[in-house]
Amino acid sequence: MKGVLVTVFSLLISYMGMAKDIETLSPDKNLKLNVSVDDDVSMQVYMGTDLLFEVKDIHLDTDHGLVPTRRAKVRSVNRSSVDRIVVPEIKEKFSEIPEKYNETLITFKDKSKLQFRVYNEGVVYRFITDLEGDVVINDEHAEFIFDQSSILTFQQDSSMNSDYEAPYIVKNISEIEQGKTGNLPALLQTPSSVNVLFLESATEDYPCMWLGKGEENLQAHFWNYPKGYNSIKGNSKNRRAILVCEDYIARIKGSRSFPWRIFAIGKQETDLLTNQLVYLLAPECKLEDTSWIKPGWVTFDWWARRGLYNVDFKAGINTETAKYMIDFAANFGIRYFLFDDGWTYKEDLTKTIDGLDMPEVVQYATSKNVDVMLWVTYDLFDSQMDEALHQFEKWGIKGLKIDFINRSDQEVVNFYWRAAEQAAKHKMVLDFHGAYRPDGLRRAYPNVLTREALVEFEQNGGTYKDNPDHHCTLPFIRNVAGPMDYIPGTLNNATKQSFRFNHDTPMGQGTRAHSIALAVITESPMQMLPDPQSDYYREEECTRFLTKIPVEWDETVPLKGKVGDYVALARRSGNVWYAAAITDWTPRNMDLDFDFLDEGREYTMEILKDGVNADIRAIDYKREIVKIKKGDQIHLSMVSGGGWIARIY
Repeated sequence: MKGVLVTVFSLLISYMGMAKDIETLSPDKNLKLNVSVDDDVSMQVYMGTDLLFEVKDIHLDTDHGLVPTRRAKVRSVNRSSVDRIVVPEIKEKFSEIPEKYNETLITFKDKSKLQFRVYNEGVVYRFITDLEGDVVINDEHAEFIFDQSSILTFQQDSSMNSDYEAPYIVKNISEIEQGKTGNLPALLQTPSSVNVLFLESATEDYPCMWLGKGEENLQAHFWNYPKGYNSIKGNSKNRRAILVCEDYIARIKGSRSFPWRIFAIGKQETDLLTNQLVYLLAPECKLEDTSWIKPGWVTFDWWARRGLYNVDFKAGINTETAKYMIDFAANFGIRYFLFDDGWTYKEDLTKTIDGLDMPEVVQYATSKNVDVMLWVTYDLFDSQMDEALHQFEKWGIKGLKIDFINRSDQEVVNFYWRAAEQAAKHKMVLDFHGAYRPDGLRRAYPNVLTREALVEFEQNGGTYKDNPDHHCTLPFIRNVAGPMDYIPGTLNNATKQSFRFNHDTPMGQGTRAHSIALAVITESPMQMLPDPQSDYYREEECTRFLTKIPVEWDETVPLKGKVGDYVALARRSGNVWYAAAITDWTPRNMDLDFDFLDEGREYTMEILKDGVNADIRAIDYKREIVKIKKGDQIHLSMVSGGGWIARIY
């Protein structure tokens, strides 16, 4: 009854025209949102009594005018609260996700609405409109006002054809030049060391939001709707690159809700490691049956076929090579084998090159309890979606890796949703590459298991970008948005001094223990093995340990962390725990407490850690078996680029 009285009271105040400042507290009362309705709509976010940031002049610029209008009049303010448990279809961080928030819905006299929610973990808002017919959105405006000495970490980029693989830059807001742009997630660390991570969710039929630097502050930035493409000279990897745009960002139905603008907030950096706001704010699952969706490890042929040895066939894209890799998958309990680039006959997705018998390969894989996936480009798949999916289903294909999307405008966002829906009809899982970051699509369509949108392992073939500093950044930023296809677990490990470029058989920067620990640190329900299968056979002890690591987790416990420097966490799958830690290029000692274990039980802990000479030869590791119980503490010593991982059972 108390909640009803609060709602009635707020309605009465707004009707009387007295409510210009509307306050909402988080359930734990640590965060406060204040919405100001005056000449424009703005909001201020406080932690305790400290102002964290402001968002000024929140509005849509449309062909119907500004929404809400200038000097908007409030018609009503409705308040509600939610406290429930959400059970995800795919267990990325948790098997159960608590959802608890206080909501304020402001309805203006022009019938537009702004919906605000305050969680213990952050603050969010979105527009809701009720306009007739189609509406053109010229722009969406918001100015984000932080202390100018706040530190911004994001992927700075200037291309509407971005592959979302720019390295992170770290600068004070005041150091960012006017006009510079970058994509989300973007982390702001205030002078008081509070962490605010920009994210978004429910980005359906609308372009993705980026950040831009205005005259002084950060502001919302969107790429306009495409008008012309690189279609004449392009191939299927760049044919959809935009050359010219319309003068608006979206054309939409006038009656709809818009994407959520999310500010995930953590007093400690490790608070971000378990933030689930992107998932919670996404549309609920649209599939009646999800039992066919199978997370798992993947072995694939891209680098592998270039480095095979001790075989009696010519390695390549052919039936013999595929069967060898499928045998490897079966031997180590790996769910998927993926044909990467090169399997198609010219640009026809329904035909294979000579020497590759797809029905025979799939039949062989099925007999070994292994599923087959195919790599396709966005351009070819979008052009041939219906006929390709029917042929893939006829072959028995269980998943697709869709690559070279390289855009985030409204048109391409709709492709993601259409691809997810159509693939689900044919019971196929998806991995998006050359893709923008997760935005909640995976909750609506859980067959979308993972995506790229980061500097990942392949960059080692010709850059220094994928280094341990980067590895220690990803969990706090990119992985908060959702699963990432980093491709952990290389056994071709290098120190900072010994690292060299080799595109065909790339090295990984960091030690063997660091590389295997990344399979726990980097979160994805679909993890891929980068190396030739011959290497994994040679290093069977590490391979067995690596491929036993689950890809779904019932529980995640942050242990220690500092963005870009180090991270340690524990994850549980059933009755088995994994604990992992990595460091940047700085050698580091660390004490880990095992308070997350059950009381009164003794556990066996199988450890892989840096070997005594790992600082010189990165492949050096040591395996240990020890006993451990709740309350024990373990001292770790990691070399430069080092790591530590344990299986606890």
